[in-house]
Amino acid sequence: MIGMRSRSANVYRQRAFTLVEVLVALAVMAFIIGATHQIFEVSTRTKDMSEETLDRLSRLQTVFRVMEQDFSQISKRKVRNEAGDFQEKYLLHERFLFDSELDGIAFIRNGWSNPGYLLPRSELQAVAYRVQEGRLERLYRLYVDQLDGSEPRVQVLLHDVEDFSFEFFDGEAQKWQAQWQQEKLPKAVAVNLILKEDDPIRRLFLLAGQGADIPVQQGGASGNGQGGAQGGQGGSQGGSQGGNNNQGGNNQGNNGSPGGSYGS
Repeated sequence: MIGMRSRSANVYRQRAFTLVEVLVALAVMAFIIGATHQIFEVSTRTKDMSEETLDRLSRLQTVFRVMEQDFSQISKRKVRNEAGDFQEKYLLHERFLFDSELDGIAFIRNGWSNPGYLLPRSELQAVAYRVQEGRLERLYRLYVDQLDGSEPRVQVLLHDVEDFSFEFFDGEAQKWQAQWQQEKLPKAVAVNLILKEDDPIRRLFLLAGQGADIPVQQGGASGNGQGGAQGGQGGSQGGSQGGNNNQGGNNQGNNGSPGGSYGS
């Protein structure tokens, strides 16, 4: 019996852990848990930063795509104010224009889709950009001229804007200008944008053909688009029925077209 107890005690002593071994095991476990937590935290932070960067790039791409559509379809069309007077330039650019905290710019663009002229407006759109309270805003009006005195609609494009300015390339002088005070349109427009805690961004937009000439009818150019559309359709039908050799039909078609396209 004494021999069996001795062997059992030896086996028990061989299978047990010492206090030092337990402390070492706990230290290794704590190190592994801490390292795993750090790896998980770094991975989560990297994922959040990546998503934030991708979201910021996506918003910037959307903003510059909208700007490209606006500038590429800029038109040589002047706006009339409430008094019926035309502005002096096709493109307006000033510091603090339209209550902007930085640069402001305004012009008329073509190509505002209105299939079949179902909406009471033309395909022209009055567009402006400004910065208020760090927000880059795009302003537009339903009708080009300001005869009704309505307030423009506002689209917020970006937040945390620290600087927003423009430069204009003069095709005749072959140089960039910080201000544009000429009646004609520039060859290209450069947009300089700085967001909070970000590097400066500069994008160039070419004005294809330096804008399209848009005729203005003194009598009905500022009427609603539905009436203009009907005039355009009537002129087109008259021109087609008269044939290419019918001068009266051609004149009727030509007179109807501006009312249909630019009746706002």
